Amino acid sequence: MSDEAGALRVTVDFSDTGHRRLGIGWAVDAPVPRTFESVRIFLVAQASRPARTYLGLVDWQDRASIQLPESLPAGRYAIDIDAYGSASWGDGRLDARGRSGWFTVGE
Repeated sequence: MSDEAGALRVTVDFSDTGHRRLGIGWAVDAPVPRTFESVRIFLVAQASRPARTYLGLVDWQDRASIQLPESLPAGRYAIDIDAYGSASWGDGRLDARGRSGWFTVGE
């Protein structure tokens, strides 16, 4: 993975708490907008040793709607986005990365 990955601004809309549905958006802070070929979305638990849980892959979009697992325990979480400029994200070329602010999932 590249140490020179760009920074993404990641936003989370968690207004549908009853159904545990997130609206997630991401963008590069740059004068020219950039669309990534694919992004991987992860859920990060706020803990002394946070672990990332893979939630999904999105192609050619700058937003997604994600359903959190029903088994997810209550707590504080953030969303990590890993963005790739080409579909061959398995080659290890990470073009941008970002993390949202923390949000609370209730019971």
